[in-house]
Amino acid sequence: MRLAAALLCALPLAVHADTFTLTAPPVAVTAYASGAMITRTTRIDLPAGQHLLQLADMDAAVDAELIDIALDGATLLSRQWQDRSATPYRAPRTPAWLAAKDRLDTATAALAALDDQIALAEAQADAARDQVAFLGGIDLTGDGDTDAETLRAIGQLIASDGTAARGAMLAAQTQARTLRIGRDDLAHAVATARAALDQVTPPNSDPAQLGLRVSLPEAGPVALTVTYPTDNANWQPIYTLRLTDDDTLTVERGAQIRQRSNEHWTEVALTLSTLSPFAGSDPGTLWPLRRRIEDPVQPQRTLSRMQADSMAELVIEAPVIVEEVTAAADFSGVGVTYTLPGTVTVPADVGATSIALDTLSFDATLSAHAVPRLDDTAYRRVTFDNTAPEILLPGTALVYVDAQLVGGTDLPLLPPGAEAQVFFGPIEGLRLTRTVLNRNEGDRGLISRSNEEHETVRIEIENLTGRTWPVHLRDAVPFSEQEDLVIDWQATPAPDDTALDDRRGILEWRFDLPPAGTQTITLDTRLSWPEGMILR
Repeated sequence: MRLAAALLCALPLAVHADTFTLTAPPVAVTAYASGAMITRTTRIDLPAGQHLLQLADMDAAVDAELIDIALDGATLLSRQWQDRSATPYRAPRTPAWLAAKDRLDTATAALAALDDQIALAEAQADAARDQVAFLGGIDLTGDGDTDAETLRAIGQLIASDGTAARGAMLAAQTQARTLRIGRDDLAHAVATARAALDQVTPPNSDPAQLGLRVSLPEAGPVALTVTYPTDNANWQPIYTLRLTDDDTLTVERGAQIRQRSNEHWTEVALTLSTLSPFAGSDPGTLWPLRRRIEDPVQPQRTLSRMQADSMAELVIEAPVIVEEVTAAADFSGVGVTYTLPGTVTVPADVGATSIALDTLSFDATLSAHAVPRLDDTAYRRVTFDNTAPEILLPGTALVYVDAQLVGGTDLPLLPPGAEAQVFFGPIEGLRLTRTVLNRNEGDRGLISRSNEEHETVRIEIENLTGRTWPVHLRDAVPFSEQEDLVIDWQATPAPDDTALDDRRGILEWRFDLPPAGTQTITLDTRLSWPEGMILR
């Protein structure tokens, strides 16, 4: 019997144990515009036979049916998903977690030791205070039987012991104050260590477990790969646009990633993709469009009292053309993928994590965009062609001029070779003035009841900068689609465009304005209409 027990103890543990608990943290993530695909991997040496592998640190929010499992070195027999939300969570004891926990324990112990010293000093001060109070409460008047020498000796004892007690009390209070000076630093060290531990602790507040029953014909290593999607993640492009003195535009590309899963992505290989694999792979269904017309007035009906009460809210409407069902079309764009070098850490639910990608340079063409009707200064407009071999994705951008932040904007989708126009803030040295020289609206008021309106406007722009600016100045004149409303206008000089971007009445002047130069434009507008009509 003893020999059999000895032989059993001498065998490797894995031979007579068929359950293995594993941890496989995320090692690779492909993030999409909405959602992400997560990959976990681990390796383990197993004996021959059937075994149960329990992957114990899974995210309970994962759809178990979408988990893809790949085994190298073993055959998968079955799998089981177990929600362990009722079980208290125990964080995986990874090296990073253990190191952070050790730092927290050390800092906590140092703070506790200091608090003990402070408490001891305060106790000593309290004891000395009690002694002073006791000595102060002794009655020195005597009861008539105590002689003067005895009373004198008692008084001297009270004085000497009281002095010593007060000294001890003051010393203890001073020691407590001195000790408290260093407490804030230790408390800060504890808070910092606790935050560091939280940073490396996967937030599996609702953990789950994936059980895999596997079979091996012979002992050997087994590689496990688990891949699954999550919809609790997304990324978007971000840019920093910098305009330099030599009219060179640099575009610093980056990405903002957010993930709200129950797991940290610690030192993972990250790939960014513009595809949306979770948005559906089927086109929308096009339904027949049935239309009908109805009489302008519904026929009146005689209703019973019960019918009238139940239909009290019924509203009979005017004639309508009804389209019963409409369907929106789905559009899928060209996918772009970015694989980041090295590894990246993206904590869960801590806001956005920004990642720098690369920097591109473009030759920029500058011009000044002036709208005197709205602003008293012109705005810097930068035009450039996307000479990069890849698409610039749409995203938000911060814009800088000579290292000074001037605002934010949105960068549109730019395929290779496409032209873009981006505004880089005001040009304070280009001053605009728009003066109404005369205006005759007939009767004063919100609505003119005369049959004529006449306005003369003078527009001036002055260049107080040290460079020549190509200026694009815009203003507007009214237009009409009624023959009876006659609109005449004249401009000196004449505008280069009278319907900018096919918008009727939008005028644009284009000219170069040298340093210290000025340009004046006069715009005269006259409207007339038949008597008795009202201009709106």
